[in-house]
Amino acid sequence: MFERWSVADVVMGVAVAVVVAYTFYEIDRRQKKLRDVFYVLDGADAAIFDQLDEMVRTGLLTPDHGAAV
Repeated sequence: MFERWSVADVVMGVAVAVVVAYTFYEIDRRQKKLRDVFYVLDGADAAIFDQLDEMVRTGLLTPDHGAAV
C-alpha cells in the first residue's frame, strides 16, 4: 500500500496532520484562557454562589438593581 504513495502525498498528509493538531491545540489553549478569566470561583465559593443563585431564582432573595457603586 505504501508503494503507491508519492512524496507529495506524504508531505500533504503530514501538513494536514500538523494543521489539524495545531487547530485542536489552539482551541484548547483559548478555552483554558477563557476558563482562567471567567471561572474565578472554586470549591466553597462556587457552592455559595450556586446557593445564592438558587435563592434568587426561587424568589427568596431579590437583587438590588438600584444600588450605587
